[in-house]
Amino acid sequence: MRSHMSIERKLARWREAGLIDDATLARIEAFEDARRKPIVLYALGVLGGGTVALGVVSIVAANWDAIPASVKLGCDLLIGALLAAATYASVVRENALLREVLITVFYGFTLASLALVGQVYQLDTPTYQALLVWSLATLPLVLLGHSRYLAVLVAAGLATTHGLSLEALFEHVARSASMSEAAERNLIASTAFASPLLYVPLARVPWLVRNRPEYSHTLTALAWAAVLLGGFGLQFVWYESIGSGETLSWSLALTAVLAAALAAALPRLYPDLPVRARRAAAAILGFGWITLALGTAFARGSADFVGAILQVVLIGLFAWGSLQLGRLRMFNALTAAIAVRVLVIYFEVFGSLLDTGVGLITGGALTLAIAWFWRRKTRDLAERLGPPARSGHVA
Repeated sequence: MRSHMSIERKLARWREAGLIDDATLARIEAFEDARRKPIVLYALGVLGGGTVALGVVSIVAANWDAIPASVKLGCDLLIGALLAAATYASVVRENALLREVLITVFYGFTLASLALVGQVYQLDTPTYQALLVWSLATLPLVLLGHSRYLAVLVAAGLATTHGLSLEALFEHVARSASMSEAAERNLIASTAFASPLLYVPLARVPWLVRNRPEYSHTLTALAWAAVLLGGFGLQFVWYESIGSGETLSWSLALTAVLAAALAAALPRLYPDLPVRARRAAAAILGFGWITLALGTAFARGSADFVGAILQVVLIGLFAWGSLQLGRLRMFNALTAAIAVRVLVIYFEVFGSLLDTGVGLITGGALTLAIAWFWRRKTRDLAERLGPPARSGHVA
């Protein structure tokens, strides 16, 4: 829907500028209407497919103990073969809606099959290993899909697998007797810092951008959402005291190289973005590393207020980037998040002032200032994004 409105705005500008006539405008609109996907139909199809898969699992689970193991595995193989054949037929016949539904069902069925094998053979496999096998095994399957909703489902599966794998890695490192505490801290810090950044180049793989744009867009959103959440969580390090034996060393150099390399690659990764938007992304990456270095390179006491202010600054950087991208809704949401975070700061840091009302008055004044800034920038952005007024038109 957003891309369709963007096309309408561009067509309106071109028509007003005399670059196209009414006949050309009508042909372009007809062409775009023919290519537009039935979004609601796709959403209901994928949702319905997922619901059917959950229903089958629920029915089987209700009678699980009464079913012999050989019957379980035989039925699983039969259903898997039927799903594979049906999915193949839908792809060959280019039945887009049926293809997306079957891939969704097959994607969830594969995970259920792995759980079934583990249960039948009493395998004590960690959850993260099963999810890794599932994600790798279903990669060719999910790449057959095209829809945004399947892309969201796959991104959620990847994020869950990634998160559980990181948790298992950190637990293994913590239990390792051959690794010093300093090496453990540096390894965990490096891995945690690099993890959300990995999705940025992954989302911009050329084949994915050309052939699966919905997947690319979804992974890009996941990547920068992870950067925002990771950077926000990073600032909580300021809430703790850092002793002389708890500082980071080589991980700061490694993360600096990672952040700088990704910032340098932004023009290649996003060649179509405005320069200011790429600068905002680079500033976010630099901000993340600088706050990591300042918060962990030296022994210091706790500084709650510093961490809270840095969180506001980070959200502000993302809001600035959304302005450069012309994402009005994102800018509105981030501005609201800033206002909420500013109010929470008063509860965290100036709790004693709340009894006299000074904290609430000051916090409310800052919130009103943010609202005023938001309103001003919203109008400016709307004027920039909207089509020019027609000659002779009276507002």
